[in-house]
Amino acid sequence: MQTEKQKTGKWGEDIAASFLVNKGYDIIDRNFSIHKKGEVDIIAWHAKKYFGKTLCFIEIKTRGSSDGSAERSVGKKKLQSLFFAANVYCNWHGIDVDRTAIQFEQVSIYFMGGKMDIRHYEIPMG
Repeated sequence: MQTEKQKTGKWGEDIAASFLVNKGYDIIDRNFSIHKKGEVDIIAWHAKKYFGKTLCFIEIKTRGSSDGSAERSVGKKKLQSLFFAANVYCNWHGIDVDRTAIQFEQVSIYFMGGKMDIRHYEIPMG
C-alpha cells in the first residue's frame, strides 16, 4: 500500500513525464534504482541545441506550495546518488559516457490552490 507521499510523488512523476514528452523528450526508463544507493526518476533522450542527442537523467520533486522547497531538496547527497545511479545505468546498458552527451535535470512541480507550476532546470556539473 502506498503512502500519501508516494502517491503524490507518483502523480508528480506522471505529470513531469507528460511535460517532458510535450517538450520532445523520448522517455526510455522510469524509476531506475540501485538498491538504496541511488535512483533516477526519469531517463530520456532529448535533442539539445548545442550537443544534439543527449541522455538526460531527471529528478522529479512535487510539493504543495511554491516556496522553492523542491529545488532546495536536491542537495549534494542527492546529486551524488543521482550521479551514481546514472553511471550504473550507463554501464549496464553499454552507453559510452565518453562519447555520449549526458545532462542532469530537475523538474519541480508545485500544486497549490488548484494551480500547477512546473519548473524545469538543467543541473550544472561543477
